[in-house]
Amino acid sequence: MERERPDEHENPEALCQRAKKGDQDAFNRLVYLYQQKVFILAFSILRHREDSLDVVQEAFMKVYLSLNSYQEGRNFEAWLFRIAKNVAIDHYRRKRCKRRSDKEKESLSSIESFLATQPESHSQNQMRQLVEVAISKLADKQRLVFLLRHLQGFSFEEIAAIMGLATGTVKSLHFKAFNKIKLFIKKILSQESSLEEKMSFW
Repeated sequence: MERERPDEHENPEALCQRAKKGDQDAFNRLVYLYQQKVFILAFSILRHREDSLDVVQEAFMKVYLSLNSYQEGRNFEAWLFRIAKNVAIDHYRRKRCKRRSDKEKESLSSIESFLATQPESHSQNQMRQLVEVAISKLADKQRLVFLLRHLQGFSFEEIAAIMGLATGTVKSLHFKAFNKIKLFIKKILSQESSLEEKMSFW
């Protein structure tokens, strides 16, 4: 999935530099361009809509207060997402002892090559639901890497910068997540096939 990039007149690094100089419109434009992506990142960690919205607000507040620490030439998206990731993790730690997060669905438009190999008896919507369940069962880091890669379209190098990990570690987490998802789906499909055989016998 290819991410939509700001046009040349909305270069995020340039907007950030303008915001550092007090241009409120430039900062508002950054919020407009990235609030949805920050929400998706937060939701991939928290799995709760209202908490994720809170993280979006807090993350951009931290970004605004940290503008002077932004170094010219640095990848703005990686810098923003690292701040947002840390805010989301802090939020999760504060909330996890108070309540369990609701499970909400997040549509994906990736791993189509794998889904395409599955039996025609399963609709694309059914397969997508299986993927969503499988993703929800992944370990936190594996889930975050997978969603950043397939939902946000980040490269492994960009994900490494966002998460503060080595690129090799990110690739390993993605490999494990992808295989776990495939194994989960195959297991479910195998169980359904076995049940259908038993029912046809009767």
